[in-house]
Amino acid sequence: MKYKVVYLKDDYLDLLNYYPHFIEWIYTTPIDTYTSKQIELLFEPIQEGKKYLLKILEKREDYQYYHGVHILHNLLTDEIIHIKMNEYDIEVKENDEKHDIFDILKQFSCNFYMIFDN
Repeated sequence: MKYKVVYLKDDYLDLLNYYPHFIEWIYTTPIDTYTSKQIELLFEPIQEGKKYLLKILEKREDYQYYHGVHILHNLLTDEIIHIKMNEYDIEVKENDEKHDIFDILKQFSCNFYMIFDN
C-alpha cells in the first residue's frame, strides 16, 4: 500500500467535515508555480512532523537510511516500510493494508491527513 501524509493548515480542518475527499482531489506534487502556490495555501511544510518521526525511527534497531529513503525492515515479520520525506508530504510504502507511519504522526497532531496513492 502506498500513501502520502500531508499537514493541513488549521483554517481548512473544518472543510474536511463537509468535503472529506477534497484534500485527495486538490493535492498534487508541486511541478510548476501554480500547483506550488496552491499547495502553499492549503498545506504547511511538515518540518516538525518529520523531526518527530525521525526521532522515533532512529531509536529502532531495524531502521536504515539509504539515498533519501528511510527503511524499516522487521526481521521477525519480514515487513518492510519505505519512507521518503519531501517538503509538503511524506511518501510511505507499507506491506498490506497497514498505515503505521500515519498512526505515529497522528499522535503528534490532528492536522495530518493521509492521501492514498494509486
